[in-house]
Amino acid sequence: MSTFNPTRVSIERAPVPDQQAWVAIDALSRPLGLKTYWGVTKTMVAGVLTFGLSPVFAWVKGFHKFCAGERLQFLHMARWVKGNSTHALATRLENDADELRPRGFLSFLTIVAALSTLAGVWYAIDQSGHMPEHLLIAGTYGYERTRLGEYLVRSFADESHRLVFAVWTLGLLVTYGLHWLQVMLHAADVRRFVARFSQVAEGEGVNRVRAEPVGTTIRPLWMAGAGALIAVAHAPWGLLMMLAGAAHRRYITVASRNTRAELAQRLRTMLERRRPGVALPVPVYLRERCMEAKCRAELPRGANFCRRCGTRQRQVAVV
Repeated sequence: MSTFNPTRVSIERAPVPDQQAWVAIDALSRPLGLKTYWGVTKTMVAGVLTFGLSPVFAWVKGFHKFCAGERLQFLHMARWVKGNSTHALATRLENDADELRPRGFLSFLTIVAALSTLAGVWYAIDQSGHMPEHLLIAGTYGYERTRLGEYLVRSFADESHRLVFAVWTLGLLVTYGLHWLQVMLHAADVRRFVARFSQVAEGEGVNRVRAEPVGTTIRPLWMAGAGALIAVAHAPWGLLMMLAGAAHRRYITVASRNTRAELAQRLRTMLERRRPGVALPVPVYLRERCMEAKCRAELPRGANFCRRCGTRQRQVAVV
């Protein structure tokens, strides 16, 4: 007579993927898709045609729009860390992310400086008693020229054109200096947020994150554009306009993008440590590719050589 011996084998459910973490990782790893910056050529052409005023209005609006999207990504990441980490600083990370906004008062001062420059130039022209269109050229691009604008300089040999040039130059120097300061201070705020996250990550056994610096923003093409504005257009404010434009563009396309990609990599590592049984796909923008421009084949993480072309790769620290 046969006997039946039941087994005590329990079938466990597969681990459920953490959708909140995956959405945060995917968002941090890719560009925001907001082209809120200008190149050198567009900056020069628009700046010259509008006497230096149009770039700053577009940049202030665009920078606020970019920072709003960036802040939302940091906030999603901080909320996941707060709910999944026992580190003492995890609860403060969400408040730090929520405060990552551009300084509104500084943006207000930038716009006021630009409008004040416009009003000051118009007032100086109106009080002079000369023809507005002639004095505008004589006090801006035609100031102290000996060939192209000689007839205008002789016509306005009094202090009128000097006053217009002084108001125009000083006003735009202050305007673009304020926007440059806005970008640099926001980058410093992001570095402090990343340093706070790094402390939490270290507590979870994950390597620290180094925020990508903006740098000096003295870029060759931008400095060439500044030199052209000073030498050809006789616009000293062109130097600060180009510095501000270079800082604006570099923060969006290099500093912020690389920093967010590093944060996404660390967040993915933290998730892997907490849920080792869950297979996590690697986001497209986090996948390593061959450094050879003609190859760019996808590589396994930490590979020393490309399996397609054989090119030796840079050493990458595996977290």
